[in-house]
Amino acid sequence: MSAPITFTGLSTDQNFNEIIEALVSVRRTSRIGPLEDWKQIWQTKLETISNIDSVLSAFYSTVRSMDRISEFLVRTASSSNTGILTASANSEALVGSHSIVVNQLAQAETEVHQGIQNSIQYHSGVDDQTLSINDSGTDKTFVYEYDGTVRSITVANGDTLQDLMNSINNDADNPGVTAKIVTYGGKDHLVLVESTPSGSASVVIDPNGDMTLDGTDSTVDFTTSTFVETINASGSDKIFEFQYGSNTPVQVTISTGATLEDLCNLINNANSGVTASILSDGGSGSAARHLVVSGKDTGADYSITLNPTGATTLDGNNDTEDFSDGTFTETVSAQNAQIRVDGYPSSGWIERSTNHITDVITGVTLDLLDADSTETVTVTVGTDKEAIIQKVEEFKDAFNNVRSAIKEATFFNSDTGESGSLLGNYALQIIKTRLDSLLSSSAPGFRDPDDPYINLQQLGFHTDVEEGSQTEGLLLLDTSQLSAALDSNPDAVAKVFSVYFEGITNDDQITFQSSLDTATCGIYDLEIDTDNERGRFRLQGSDWGDWIDLEGSSGDYYLTGISGPERGIALHITYLSGTGTHSAELRLKNGIVTEMSRQLEKLLSSSGPLEVLTEHYNDIIENIDERIDEEEERLQAYEERLRMQYARLDAYIGRMTQLSNYLAAYSQQLANS
Repeated sequence: MSAPITFTGLSTDQNFNEIIEALVSVRRTSRIGPLEDWKQIWQTKLETISNIDSVLSAFYSTVRSMDRISEFLVRTASSSNTGILTASANSEALVGSHSIVVNQLAQAETEVHQGIQNSIQYHSGVDDQTLSINDSGTDKTFVYEYDGTVRSITVANGDTLQDLMNSINNDADNPGVTAKIVTYGGKDHLVLVESTPSGSASVVIDPNGDMTLDGTDSTVDFTTSTFVETINASGSDKIFEFQYGSNTPVQVTISTGATLEDLCNLINNANSGVTASILSDGGSGSAARHLVVSGKDTGADYSITLNPTGATTLDGNNDTEDFSDGTFTETVSAQNAQIRVDGYPSSGWIERSTNHITDVITGVTLDLLDADSTETVTVTVGTDKEAIIQKVEEFKDAFNNVRSAIKEATFFNSDTGESGSLLGNYALQIIKTRLDSLLSSSAPGFRDPDDPYINLQQLGFHTDVEEGSQTEGLLLLDTSQLSAALDSNPDAVAKVFSVYFEGITNDDQITFQSSLDTATCGIYDLEIDTDNERGRFRLQGSDWGDWIDLEGSSGDYYLTGISGPERGIALHITYLSGTGTHSAELRLKNGIVTEMSRQLEKLLSSSGPLEVLTEHYNDIIENIDERIDEEEERLQAYEERLRMQYARLDAYIGRMTQLSNYLAAYSQQLANS
C-alpha cells in the first residue's frame, strides 16, 4: 500500500490536510457515531443483565442454605447439669424434655507396665572382642555408676573387650553389675546388667564425664553416647504380642539392642488401634519408666489382651526385660457408657461404646462427661426462634434485592420519558412472574385445613403496595406474626418453607414410599385396579395418566410413576388381588423455598432466560462491530479519494501559480522596455 498523500502548502496557501480531516470527521460522525451509540445501548443492557444475574445468584445461595427442613429448622438442647453431660439437637429432634441418668462413661482400656526392672546398658559394639580397645600406650579408665557407687576400671594398653569384661566382673568392689559380651549384627557388644535386678537402681555410664576410654588417643569410645538402655540383650530377636478387641493378634519383633522407645514406636507403627507411650513416674530407678498401652476406641468390645497366644518371648529371660502379661496392670477398663433415658430401662442400662451418643433420642446428641447414678439430668429441646427468623429475614432481603434490580432495569417515568435499559424485556418478565407466583401461591401439595399453614402470607409476608413508600413493591415481613407461628407450630412453619418431596395419602393401604425430583408436587388422584393389577395417577386439574402395571404380588404391590408429572413417585399397596378398584388421594408436598430453589436453578442454568438473552445481545454487539469495521473501511477509501482529488487540485493550482508569476514577470519586462 502506498504512503498516504500529505500536503505541505508549498503550492498554495490552502491547508488541504485540515479540509480532508474535517470532511472525514463529519462522515465518521454521521456514519459510525450512530453505530457506536447503538453498541453502547446494548452494552448497557448487558451490564444490567450481569447485575441482575449477580443478585439472582446471591438469592439462590441464600435459598440453597434453607431449602431443606434440616437447614431451616434450628433446634436447641440444654442440659441441667453440664458437668455430667451436654446436649445438642438437629431439626429431627422433637420439642420437649428428657431425663437422663449416667451410670458410667465409656472408656478405652489402658495397661501400664510395672517399669524397667533390669537396667541393661548395651554398647554400640566393636568388630572383634579379641582386638585391642586401647592402643594409646598408657592406661585408660572405664567408669560406671550403680546404686550410688562409682567404679573406675583400669584398661591397660593393649587390653581387649574381653579383658574389660573380666576386669568389671573381677572387680572386688563391684557394686552388683555383671558384664557380658553379646555378638549381634556382625559386632561384639559390651553389656552391663544388674546382677540382681530390682528396678530401684540404674547402671549409669561415665556419670561424671571423666572416662578416658573415650575414642581419642587411639582408643575405642565407651562414653555415654555409645550406650543405650536396652530391653533385649539376648543376642537374638524377641517377640511382644498383643491383641485389640477381636482383631487378629499383633506380634512386633524386638531386635537386640532395642530400647523402650523402640518398642513404643513399633507398637504405634503397627496401626492396630493400640497406642503406646512412656510414663515417667518421677522415681530414680530404672522402674520409674513405664510402657503404657491404650486403646484408641472406647467401649467394651475394644479390650487389650497381652500375649494372647503365648508368643511373647520378651519375658525377662536371657537378659531381656519382662513384658509378659503379668507385668502389666489394667488401670482403665474397656467399658461401654451406660445411661437411662426417661426411666428406661427400669432395671439395667442403655449401653453405647462411645460417650458421644447420637442414636438414643431422635435428633439429639448427648456428650457424656461424668457419671453419677444418683443424679438425674434434664435435657430440654426447644426451637431457636431467633435463628429461624434471621434466616427468613435473609431470604426476604435477598428476594427484595432481586425485585429492586428488576424494578430499576424496567422502570418508566411518564413525566420525563426516562426508562430502564431493559424496559419491556421478556426475560425479566419471566423471572419476575415465576418468582412472584411462587411467593404468592400456596405451597404445592398443601391444603387448608389439612395443613396449619399453606402459604407465606400466613407467616407474616406481604408486599408493600403503598404508592410513594420507600419500600413500595418490596416484600415485607411481620416478625411478630412469624414468631407467633413458630411458638404455635414450628414444624408446620418449617414445612411450608422447606419440606422436600413429602408424600401423604388418605388410605392406609396405599402409602407413599419416595419420589424423585422429576415429579411435580401437588395433589394427585389415585386409582388402583387390583383385578387387573394396575394403577394410575392424575394431578388435579390435569388428565389421567396412563395405566401402569403393578409390581410385586397380592398384598405387597408397588406402583411407580414412569412419565408425566408423576414420574418418579413410588407407592406401596397392600390391597389383595381381585378386590376391585380403590381410589385415594396423594398430596406430594414441597416447601415454597424448596420450589424457589428448583426454579432458580433453572433460571440460572445455561439454558435460562438470562443466559439466552446474554448470548443474543452479544450477537447483536458482534454484528454492530462488523458494521463499524465495514464503515471504517469505507471511510479509509473515502479519505484516499479525497487526498487524490486534492492532490490533483494542488498540482493544478501550482501550475496556475507558476503561469501567473511568469505572465506578471513578462508584463513587467515589456513595461520596462
